Amino acid sequence: MIGKVVLFGVAALFVVAFAHPQYRTLKCTTPDGKLKAGKDRARCNMIIKDSETEKPGRPAAEGEGCFSETHNGEERVYCALICPEAHTVFNAHIEQGHRACFNFFSYQLEKRENDWYIWRSGKCLNSTVTLDVGCKFDKPFNELVANDNEIFARLRARARKALA
Repeated sequence: MIGKVVLFGVAALFVVAFAHPQYRTLKCTTPDGKLKAGKDRARCNMIIKDSETEKPGRPAAEGEGCFSETHNGEERVYCALICPEAHTVFNAHIEQGHRACFNFFSYQLEKRENDWYIWRSGKCLNSTVTLDVGCKFDKPFNELVANDNEIFARLRARARKALA
């Protein structure tokens, strides 16, 4: 039994140590720029980053890869993260003191088929917020997706698919 636990621990350490990370930032802004919900809908764009601290990142056009759905009578806006085949996806950061976006209630990560999305709902839809997400892959991301043009094409395709 102890041998199995040790073997599992070594395997988990191997996956964590040799994972290939990528990062996404969903940047949503309202005209007033406030962290609490206002009257205006936030406008969002996804920013692709190879490292967590990469500045400024590579931004997609506003709204690319995002679409609306109704869930239990409430609107949710989903945005594709473009993390195909990621074995781990996690919320990395949100501003402290945010008054309208709460994990599990008004924003969350969701896996669909072989990709990941982040959704926002309720007051979070009308709030300025920056959500940082990490994705970890078994192999380098550039082996899964050739270049930024392919990433942005996938985002546009997600939006078109949602509108169809």
